[in-house]
Amino acid sequence: MNNADVIAFGTHPDDAEIGCGGTLIKLADEGKRVAVVDLVRGEMGTRGSAEIRAQEASASSKILGLCGRENLELRDGFIDVTMESKHVVVEALRRWRPRAIFLPYWDDRHPDHMNASRLIYESVFLSGLIRFETGQEAHRPKQLFYYMGWHEFTPTFVVDITDQAERKLEAIYAFGTQFRADAERGPQTRLTSPTTDWLIRSRMAYYGSKIRSKYGEGFLIRGHLEVSDPLDLTFESF
Repeated sequence: MNNADVIAFGTHPDDAEIGCGGTLIKLADEGKRVAVVDLVRGEMGTRGSAEIRAQEASASSKILGLCGRENLELRDGFIDVTMESKHVVVEALRRWRPRAIFLPYWDDRHPDHMNASRLIYESVFLSGLIRFETGQEAHRPKQLFYYMGWHEFTPTFVVDITDQAERKLEAIYAFGTQFRADAERGPQTRLTSPTTDWLIRSRMAYYGSKIRSKYGEGFLIRGHLEVSDPLDLTFESF
């Protein structure tokens, strides 16, 4: 696999699409090499199967404009922060060598999402230690951006995705078994509810309104932004 400028980690296939799909498309449109790394195959999901989810992920990746995508095949429903799981994530980080990563917010209703956030954060730190041996050169991304899952937060910044919003929805709905009620027979879920499309659009519209745009995606960073010239910042005080 080739190096990427940016990696978005998704706990399950479709998480990156929901949380930061518009921003990934925007970065790809600008010529950045963008990849997605999913932690699990989704074998515990109520609908579909791991094999179908892989096909759906491939279709979504084309819409996002990714340079690559891989699945680390950790155990769905049982993500934990162990030496073994850290080793797998560190190997992925050193393979792709991204400058920045997007990862799930640490507070979420799904335990896998919360554990994945901690796993990725700790793995990023380990990835920069030359004595953590994987047979690869050490590498630590410089920037970590948290995206929203089920729970929201007050963003550090908001990205205008007005021009990318419809493609983001196309990428999400490429996961037909997860979002389309008529995609297969079987039980329905929160995601196949008719309100899901409204909820996704409403969140994009809400955060877009914060920056006077139609649609936006909000992100959180740990720490503080360093600014060399405050006059270069894009915002309005009134």
